[in-house]
Amino acid sequence: MATPVSEVFENSTVSADIVLEQNHENPVPQMPNHGGVEPQLVFSEEEVRGTLEASASTGKYWQDWEKLRSMLSYHLKQVLSEYPEAKMTNEQQIALLGETYQELVKRLDDVLHSFDEGPPFTLQRLCEILLAARGIYPKLSKLSLALEKEAGVCGLRPIQ
Repeated sequence: MATPVSEVFENSTVSADIVLEQNHENPVPQMPNHGGVEPQLVFSEEEVRGTLEASASTGKYWQDWEKLRSMLSYHLKQVLSEYPEAKMTNEQQIALLGETYQELVKRLDDVLHSFDEGPPFTLQRLCEILLAARGIYPKLSKLSLALEKEAGVCGLRPIQ
């Protein structure tokens, strides 16, 4: 039985207004357009975090997939940029990661954007990982493997 949205938020620090709001306050800089296909959207940090927390706790989502995917892409890039490897030289990155930081970010973002029909059925775990990445995965290489595993597990199959 599906849990009503209002009930989900009664037991959460996330308000339904954050998850469902279409007008954004406190915008962050516009996100880069992925492949020139999606419109550029602006999100508040609170909206992104609230949306990911709601999906992490329930496995459900309330936005259209394009908006949610853009939020996930934005947060993915933020999380990845917080790791020390992001600030190393290309040579150091290749030695540690097997590729440059930019190549890693693009590869992981491309996997996320390969879901055209809807989010992967591992959306809940993906959100959990992104929200607690630094606490769970001390190295970028470990985080990358976890994110790749989630993409591999779902077999590029969207939620139905």
